[in-house]
Amino acid sequence: MTSNLKILIVDDNEQDAALVIRTLAKGGIQVESRRVETEVEMREQLLSKSWDVVICDFTMPKFSALSALRTMRKLGLDLPFIIVSGTIEEDAAVEAIRAGAHDFVSKGKFARLIPAIEREIREAHVRAESAKMRQQLLISDRMASIGTLAAGVAHEANNPLTAVIGGLELAVEDLDEIVSAGQKRQAKTEEETLHLATLKQTLDVLIDALDAAERVRLIVRDLKAFSRSDDETTGPVNIERAIDASIRMVQNEVRHHAGLTTRYGSVPLVRGNEARLGQVFLNLIVNAAQAMSGTRFEDNEIVIVTDQASDGRVLVEVRDNGPGIPQELLGRIFDPFFTTKPIGTGTGLGLTICHRIISELGGEIQVESSPGCGTTFRTLLPLYVPSPQQEPTAAPQSVRRRGARILVIDDEPVVGQLIARMAAGDYDVTAVSNPKQALDLLGVGNNFDAVLCDLMMPEVTGMDIYQRLQEQPQDLRPRIAFMSGGAFTKDAREFLDRVPCPHLEKPFNRASLNTLLRELLT
Repeated sequence: MTSNLKILIVDDNEQDAALVIRTLAKGGIQVESRRVETEVEMREQLLSKSWDVVICDFTMPKFSALSALRTMRKLGLDLPFIIVSGTIEEDAAVEAIRAGAHDFVSKGKFARLIPAIEREIREAHVRAESAKMRQQLLISDRMASIGTLAAGVAHEANNPLTAVIGGLELAVEDLDEIVSAGQKRQAKTEEETLHLATLKQTLDVLIDALDAAERVRLIVRDLKAFSRSDDETTGPVNIERAIDASIRMVQNEVRHHAGLTTRYGSVPLVRGNEARLGQVFLNLIVNAAQAMSGTRFEDNEIVIVTDQASDGRVLVEVRDNGPGIPQELLGRIFDPFFTTKPIGTGTGLGLTICHRIISELGGEIQVESSPGCGTTFRTLLPLYVPSPQQEPTAAPQSVRRRGARILVIDDEPVVGQLIARMAAGDYDVTAVSNPKQALDLLGVGNNFDAVLCDLMMPEVTGMDIYQRLQEQPQDLRPRIAFMSGGAFTKDAREFLDRVPCPHLEKPFNRASLNTLLRELLT
């Protein structure tokens, strides 16, 4: 057993407390102790310091062992709790054990004290390790369930959202041309002036709706990114994008506690996982906001800063001007189950998980704080270093851009119809919503220049379409690109990483579609 122990002694008799300390000292144990004799004193000590053992007298004028045990349990602590007493009846001892006391020792038989402490500290460690493991499994299960649900919601939302954004964009472009032409022509009658004003008002409404739909797109994209928290792959991450996604996810929580500003420096891509980094920043932002709960909103501020550290790594700071953290607690904030929040507010695992994520990604997380001066969490992340370029492949056969024949395959008819409208005038688009029909159209002898295919479809997937095309002679094979709205399977993720095909995330706008088609048909 360790030769140093921090022991909280609950006893109204100073001499009895001194006897406990002398007994331990004779056994070779250095003791750091504090004696308390009221509930208020005990609660204050349990909140302000980490203790190894609680040794408590059974009866006191102002307090009792059962009351002390309840106080400790209310704070969510599971410390070895040993009762000492001059006299204790059997019924009282049984009641104390049932209430959660771990052992009791008679004041005249302190020879049992050290073995009892050693045993209970060992068992407390076993209980703590088992409870980390259980909590981690519970969190993992919940995250997996939430991730599956979020991915499904994002996937189902992205198809109609693609149609909403694309349709609004087409309507805005057409109406803007009409309004612009009308303004250049100048109305000659009051009726024409009124009609033009109505069209302009309608255009403004559509622009506002398009802006709102774009905000929904960002929310769905963030939801989709967070849903992939089980994806342990690492790659290039735009840290500003990851932080912005976290802010959007928690802005409703934060805005009631503090103002939030960002100061982004020019930093390179980091090596990491966007979902896991987003989880870290989300935790740090929420912690900063909750630390200022109950104080004046107008005085509270959270600032997020990005910069490049002197060693080349990317630095992210989450600063707040809240109450700060006492120095004696700073060394424990990353410990499992340690929390200064009220019971029921936190599990004490948030910062532990943040520390683990950053460490596994090869980074560091540090904290600087003092009472009254706020808190700063510093995260240092490694840069993304791309792998050596592969040997260049032969340039694809050039095809004419205007009038090229494109087959669009999507089990959502509205998406195919939208793409046909978006590409009208530039390409000859055939849209099908039945993947089996698409397989028939892609038989040998087809004359499509390119295929734009949804990745995840029932019965026949984009991967099946790709495989069918690989069976055709290379000089007759149309180029293929994929669309996806999320809800990837593991096979689908690996497929996208493996095949040299462009990929378009839903929902997309006309500019994104045109960029993809130009790339596909170059």
